Formats: sequence, C-alpha cells, structure tokens
Amino acid sequence: MSIDRLFPNLTPENEAELDRFGDILKQVWPLKAKHREQLKYDIRDMSRGLTSERSERKIDYMSEAKFLSPYLTYFLPWNLYRMSRLFSGLELDIPDGAEVTDIGSGPLTAILALWMSRPHLRERKLNFTCMDRAPKSLQAGLKLFQAVAGKETPWRIKTVKANFTDRINRKSDLIIVANALNELDWSGRVARPQAEQLTKHLTKSTKESGRILLIETGVRLTGRLLAEMREQMMLNDFNPLAPCPHTKACPMPATGQGAPWCHFNFSVKGAPKWLELLSGEARLEKNGVSLNFLYLSRKGAKDWGAVRTISEPFRLHGGMGQYACSDKGLTLVEYDAKTRPLYPGQIIVPNWPKTPKTDLKSKAVLLPYKKKATQ
Repeated sequence: MSIDRLFPNLTPENEAELDRFGDILKQVWPLKAKHREQLKYDIRDMSRGLTSERSERKIDYMSEAKFLSPYLTYFLPWNLYRMSRLFSGLELDIPDGAEVTDIGSGPLTAILALWMSRPHLRERKLNFTCMDRAPKSLQAGLKLFQAVAGKETPWRIKTVKANFTDRINRKSDLIIVANALNELDWSGRVARPQAEQLTKHLTKSTKESGRILLIETGVRLTGRLLAEMREQMMLNDFNPLAPCPHTKACPMPATGQGAPWCHFNFSVKGAPKWLELLSGEARLEKNGVSLNFLYLSRKGAKDWGAVRTISEPFRLHGGMGQYACSDKGLTLVEYDAKTRPLYPGQIIVPNWPKTPKTDLKSKAVLLPYKKKATQ
C-alpha cells in the first residue's frame, strides 16, 4: 500500500480497459433497439430502487432479468471505476496459487476491477470462488470476465449460488465483500449480533496470513455498518491495514444525526466517455464518486502515529480545513490561505502542537498543516 495516498488517478492502461469495456458490453450483453431506448429510464428507476426506495426492493432483485441490463451497463462500470481507484492504492500483492473468495460477487465486479487495475497479477495462477444468490448475475459476470481477460488467463473462477454466510470450502488468502453488506438488515438491535455473526464467518474462513477487504458505497448507513464490523473484527484479532491509521475506537462511526462517518469522495477523472454520456442520458451525471472500505489482517498495519485525511477540503477561518482520522480521535487539519490542501486518503506524518486545541463545533483535535510534514 502506498504510504502517500489512496485513490490515485487511473493509469493510462486502466483507463483503456474501462473504455474497452463499453465495446465488450455490447458484444456480451447486446440490447435490441427498443431496449436501448428504454435503458435510460430503467437506469433511473433502478437508481431510485437502490437509494430512496431501497426498502421496497426485493431481496433477490438481481435474479430478475429486467434489472440486469441497467445494472451491467451503468452501475457495474461505475463500480469498476470506483474499485479500480481503490485497488490502485492498496497493497494487493496476492501470491501465486492463492485462494480468493468474493462474497456477494454479483457480476464479478471486484474480480473485473482487480484484473483491470493490477496488471502485475494477470500472469499469476489465482483461484477465485465467486458466491452470490443470483446465478444469472454470476453467469453474466463470468462471460464479461472471459471477454476482458481472454481464454488464456491463468485465473480460475468458480461461481457458486450461495447465501452470505454459507460455508466457504477452502480457507482464503483474501476474502472480498463488495457492495454486499448493505443488502442485509442493519436496523436497531440487529446490527451488533449481525456484525458478530459475519465476523466469525469471515475470520474462520481466512488463512492465518489472509486478509479481508470490505467495500461499500460511501453513504451514512455503510459508514455505520463498517464501524460496527471494524469493532467486531478487532475483537476477533483482525486489525486494520487501511484506511485506519490506528487501532483505537473509530472517531467517525456515523452514530447520531449529523455525526461524521468515514467515507472518501474523489473525482471521476479518467472515467470513460461512453459511461459519462450514458449517465447524462439517464440524468445521473457524476462530478465525483464515493466509497468506504475496511482492509484487515491479523497483524494489521504498523501503528506509528500517522494521520489519514478523510473529507474533502472546505473553507475554514480564511483558509481551508479537512477532517482526518488519528489516534487522538477526530482530527481537523488546518491549512493557511497559501497552502494547497491534500486529497482525501492521504497520509500525514503529524507535527502536533505541544498543546493541541479543539474545534468548538466538531470537537475535533486541531492539527496545523506544515508541508514539510508530508511523505
């Protein structure tokens, strides 16, 4: 994992892969003219179903053919973009012969993004078990992956119809759970026992040196559930590799109205033009995207007092401010008017004042930013 920042801009090669994916979609998932004309409305309807009307959504909605086209042509590519940005900034040196389990895999989103964004892994013999309760989605994803990676790829993919906590036959070097936790019920008193059950399932299915990567959509609900999962993971001897720079209590657990939650916003620089055009047709244009995630192992990352920037910069006292996470809790990085703020996800080697002050509004510890303190 780069010590400098998460979510680096896409490489030219990664941009080209995402651009090529538009043509692959047309080959693998062709649409009749009338369905292509209807697509923008289907995308808009599905967007409401995934957000404002999510309580009315069927639990197995991805098993229905009418949802696959908008998902594959719009939501999948944007998730590939998000995960490509994330995977580019994480240490993901998966060893040759490794076992990778993708729970709630859908159309193999995480596997496609991994192939696109980490070219050094393409020649390794990796074994993927992709589990989901919607076989149609899995099969569509498998066809897309075969078209993207080619028939000669050494990656071996097994698709399994399974519920979230169904048994994983082989212990994993890496377990990925991407955009799947939010499908479960996290209301009220259910949250804590749910996190406990999921944690036990994931940790017992991971090798001693294995890792667990949880990825979600960057909204308050997912901030809360990842904070809950972080607490339970640490109680079961799994510690954060990223984004957390410490192992103390999460200072952004999304508890209470208006409370901060850990998530990252970043630009859509490098997103394919065909996807931006389709987004415009559906009136869902994007200037930026967001996600939150949790990457863990039994050893975790070395705790050396780093500070991780979280929020986008905002105006503050004639300069700029930016919320961050540190072992002192919620932190507010202060920039003077002449200093360019950092990007969300960057690491700071802090130069703390002898007696740090506290922001009256947010109760965050104040950290004046000095350029020489970065790495």
